[in-house]
Amino acid sequence: MSNLSPDARDALLGELRRRTSTPGFHFLSSDHLQRLNDSRSDGAPVVSVFMELTPEMRVGDSWEIVLKDLRARALEDNPDAADAVKAELDRVEAALRTSIPRTGRGVAFFACEGLGMFEQLGTAIALPNLVYVGREPYVRPLARVRDENDRFVIALVSAHKSRFFFSQIGLVEEVFDLAGQELEITDFASKDQRQDMKADLRKDQAQKSAHALALIAKELDARHIVYSCAADMEKEFLDALDQPTRQRVAASFSCEVNASTAEVADAAEPAQREVEAKEEVETVQKVQELLSSRAVVGLDETLDMLNQQRVMTLVVDDEARMEGGIDRESGMLTTQTSGTYEATGGEIQREADLVEAMLDRAMSQGASLELVRSDAAKEALSEHGPAAAILRF
Repeated sequence: MSNLSPDARDALLGELRRRTSTPGFHFLSSDHLQRLNDSRSDGAPVVSVFMELTPEMRVGDSWEIVLKDLRARALEDNPDAADAVKAELDRVEAALRTSIPRTGRGVAFFACEGLGMFEQLGTAIALPNLVYVGREPYVRPLARVRDENDRFVIALVSAHKSRFFFSQIGLVEEVFDLAGQELEITDFASKDQRQDMKADLRKDQAQKSAHALALIAKELDARHIVYSCAADMEKEFLDALDQPTRQRVAASFSCEVNASTAEVADAAEPAQREVEAKEEVETVQKVQELLSSRAVVGLDETLDMLNQQRVMTLVVDDEARMEGGIDRESGMLTTQTSGTYEATGGEIQREADLVEAMLDRAMSQGASLELVRSDAAKEALSEHGPAAAILRF
């Protein structure tokens, strides 16, 4: 099998590492969250910025107006740290002027020069417009955009060139391209020989594309792969994938290899949605199967398991919104919005969105999230309420 040359392999890995270690890489990963959750500043403030980035916000100076208002509010609310906050917001503004994510509907920044921190993340759904200043990054607004299943690699494979994209549904960025070899025809080559030479080049490109895809899927920890491949290369391409990569291949779709990133996102989205819906249904079914041993259903039962830090996978209806509370004494989550928490006698602080607090708590405990969006999975989950959980023990 034709693999990438050592130089091409090193170039691919170098490009992926460059993209995943610079502010311009626009994807939310478990590594990002872990680094953010582990960060704390004892001196300079950490400035967390969230902005909606709808199509309307990209037109003219719309995002600049929003950022200007956020800046004014942040400086007014943090007079003792005004100089540091202003400096961090200047960095945010400079980054937005340099590069706005081409797809997606939200963007987040976490900045603290004292910690050497400047994280820039794009999201597939809109985020609230807000600035939070504190001793540690404020990650709660990211809770609803973190789903373990929506990490895709998209591959466009052709003899001319192959292109590879990383995607969280609605947010797509190209990460690598692989040029095919051009056929060199000699005067002595017959028509049949030329056809054989073209077939060999297609096979070589298919195999090298498979090798590149395997490296990309592993490095970016992709959960699924969807692909568009020339019909006369598809079998060679799929046969050349190693077993772990082949198991991640979820669907195919049609797309021109020279399509723009936005066009690729549009073409791949139906396939991604179908894969995501299937995963959601399978997760809810797994909850049902494990009910007698390692799963719970219902809001109160799920809250109890979160409070005991026993949740391995938290399953919630993505549209669920409800008030709740947190016990100031113990940090326990509850459906109560006021009064005292019976187990501790602590005062209950009202939480405007209990589900968001649950997602945030699950992330901080290292649990995976399944945000249920498909009609079929919602119907299955609705029999038990808006939440369920698969347990660690």
